[in-house]
Amino acid sequence: MKKPTRTTRSSSAAPTPEAHHQAFSWLPSHHQHDQHAQFYAMTVDICQGVKICIDLAQVSNADRGTDTLPMLDINATERLLRLALISSQILAEMAEGRIDGLSNPTPE
Repeated sequence: MKKPTRTTRSSSAAPTPEAHHQAFSWLPSHHQHDQHAQFYAMTVDICQGVKICIDLAQVSNADRGTDTLPMLDINATERLLRLALISSQILAEMAEGRIDGLSNPTPE
């Protein structure tokens, strides 16, 4: 997946960015307004966020009871696990809504 680059034209060979911050999207420009593609991109973001939360919690839990100071305290670890849980529940609910929409299509 490639990050899109916005540039302005200049007389030099290298493009110059319009600003330091560039909007990011997993989607190619021709899919930016496609609802299905937007759901896929959101799914990637949520799943990667859940993975990071669980990875951080796992590393912190593995360090407890050793000489290594855990990355996160117990409360922060529990909050990250709760965030992962809620995020996956929200994604599942959104997918269920889309599945329900398959059997009850709305007119466009």
